[in-house]
Amino acid sequence: MASSDSDSDVEGPQVRVSLKLSNAVQDRSLEVPIEPIAVPADIGRKGLSAVLNHLLGRSVTSDKKDDDSDEEMSDDDDSDDEKLPPLAFEFIVKGTSNRLLRKGVEKEARQHGLSLEEAISITYFPASDVPYRKDDEETLPDWVSCLSACDGYGDNESSNFVFSGCYDGSIHAYRRNDDSSLTKVDFTTDGTAGPIKAMATIRTDDKVWVASASMDHSLNVYAFESNSKNDKAKLGFHGQCVLAANELGSSSSSFTSLDFSNKNILASGSGNGKISIWNVENIVDNHTTETDKKRQKSSSSKKVKPAASKNEIAATVHFENAHSQSVTGLSWGNHNKTLTDGSDDTVGGTHLISGSWDHSIKLWDVEKHNCLLTLNGARVVSCLDTSYHSEGVVATGHPDCTIRLWDVRVNNTKQNTMLVSDNTFRPSHKAWVSSVKWSRSNAYQLASTSHDGAVKVWDIRSSNPLHTVRTFPKEEKGLSLLWLPALEAKSSEAIYAGGTDCVIKRLEM
Repeated sequence: MASSDSDSDVEGPQVRVSLKLSNAVQDRSLEVPIEPIAVPADIGRKGLSAVLNHLLGRSVTSDKKDDDSDEEMSDDDDSDDEKLPPLAFEFIVKGTSNRLLRKGVEKEARQHGLSLEEAISITYFPASDVPYRKDDEETLPDWVSCLSACDGYGDNESSNFVFSGCYDGSIHAYRRNDDSSLTKVDFTTDGTAGPIKAMATIRTDDKVWVASASMDHSLNVYAFESNSKNDKAKLGFHGQCVLAANELGSSSSSFTSLDFSNKNILASGSGNGKISIWNVENIVDNHTTETDKKRQKSSSSKKVKPAASKNEIAATVHFENAHSQSVTGLSWGNHNKTLTDGSDDTVGGTHLISGSWDHSIKLWDVEKHNCLLTLNGARVVSCLDTSYHSEGVVATGHPDCTIRLWDVRVNNTKQNTMLVSDNTFRPSHKAWVSSVKWSRSNAYQLASTSHDGAVKVWDIRSSNPLHTVRTFPKEEKGLSLLWLPALEAKSSEAIYAGGTDCVIKRLEM
């Protein structure tokens, strides 16, 4: 065992550990000597956090196991006012497949076949803060089914625009402030006739593009122009994505999922399993097509005034039988979107990932009109998002209250794909998982919401959620989620959540 002055204070079986601050932590003031020390064999992350706080000269949260004597506690109490508050830490034992410590050190080491004859090397870093709800909530006229965001431009380049879609067909825009609060932006739009089910946004040099899909089978594209001086804006109608008569097939269905590539190419998925690709800047001549005539005829039969002819956007690529059931998630790959160099064609997003109610995840080469691979799961895919830090790493939500991870990366010489783990996360939600979102700042973290009304934050190195926040009132459902990074060094990350209570909630990290 380690020889130190504190060894005599440790009773029962002991192990020697060497604590090392993670290289990813910028605050090196949290570093402690790496010389091995003796600790109780059954010590866990809370006990190790107390050890670290003691070594760092911070106050230590009292715990029954740490109450060695009244005298020692008295000394701590006398000096607590002069010490910094305690910090919670996470720990990874070397040789345990990069898993967060969730049991005693000795048990963890034995489970992975590590020798106890030598000091156990443990890497530590500050634990993520518990998200807490802020009071500045935004009330909307109907269920908040969609949330989307993109960077600002011009005088607002360092900010974000946040958009929400509601079940009454309305679209709402907000400018995100430095403290992550939202300022409503007034604008006018024609709206839609049906509940909005999917949204996607992208910023180009001078515009913010907003695509919305509603249950009336429409897919509209708007161009958002902002005047930073008076917070007035106009969400001008740009065009409507319309399938040609020969692309409609035997049965039409509403659009159920959307995503923009960083080259302003829009992908849409439909309830009947179709996937279409659109270049939103290519407008068809403004004339009435056969599709328009059919819609006008249908409208006339219902004694509804037919809509005026609109600028139409035609699909450039169409996958007729992409899936056998509804396409509930699409992504060009968030990792690719962070690479802005347009000189590489692959950066612009030629690969598209889709998830469906048919239990499958698929990877598409849009340029070659080819499905590269199909991964079949055991459950319906209800939502999908891709990592910002690792290309091809996908998180999906499911009606069985579970989140699953997938790896859809394809090697040029060999198709080497796999389900990362079907049991990475234990079921924790108590209802249908409706939305998952990866963190942009932390490669290991993602958030989820569910029809149980909770928002959970996960770390893929642990089977259980890090934090659970009861975000919506009882009997209300969480429907949409958005996780945005801090705008400034002094500001906080924010998670925005929308649901059936018609309110956008804000959680700060």
